[in-house]
Amino acid sequence: MAKLKLSIAVGDYDRTRPLFDGAVQIDGVDPTFMALEPEEIFFRAFRHAEFDVCELSLSTFAVQTAAGECPYIGAPVFPSRAFRHTAIYIRTDRGIRTPADLKGKRIGVPEYQLTANVWARMMLQEEHGVSPADIIWVRGA
Repeated sequence: MAKLKLSIAVGDYDRTRPLFDGAVQIDGVDPTFMALEPEEIFFRAFRHAEFDVCELSLSTFAVQTAAGECPYIGAPVFPSRAFRHTAIYIRTDRGIRTPADLKGKRIGVPEYQLTANVWARMMLQEEHGVSPADIIWVRGA
């Protein structure tokens, strides 16, 4: 029986490299791996459904799935494993010393739904009592 040919696009992480170098095989699959930056994967996947299997933005996946418009089915695999506590940068001349000091401040984000921003808002609310409504969110490139 012929192996299933699949295009697989994921970031270059320590958890994905054994797939790329062949140390870990996928039974019954003849994969074509593409190590791409997440932003490129997300754009190509959500705009053109270019890959058979790929890493996706969790927040965009959730939004598109809820709207019934996602061309992919989710699997509980999270390859990037980034520590999101480093997602907020502050100006040193604004008197911000604790997360509570962010209340009423303006925070710039490239996209409100960006997964890293979703995690950052959750941590602010759950760990520091700063609700997303307590902040003025400014979206821009």
